[in-house]
Amino acid sequence: MESAVFWITTIGGLLSFGAWIWYYASLGERISKEEKEVGKDLTYEMNPFTGSTGNLKKN
Repeated sequence: MESAVFWITTIGGLLSFGAWIWYYASLGERISKEEKEVGKDLTYEMNPFTGSTGNLKKN
């Protein structure tokens, strides 16, 4: 029984960790894409949760 609990929590923890890594990697990719489209640094203009700035136009 203790072995099953160990494996369930270990696998669940690894899946949770993997989901967070995937989230931050995809967020960084989206931010990089929008910065390239606009042609400037969007550090203080981004929504940190979605990685989006809305509809910015290239200057």
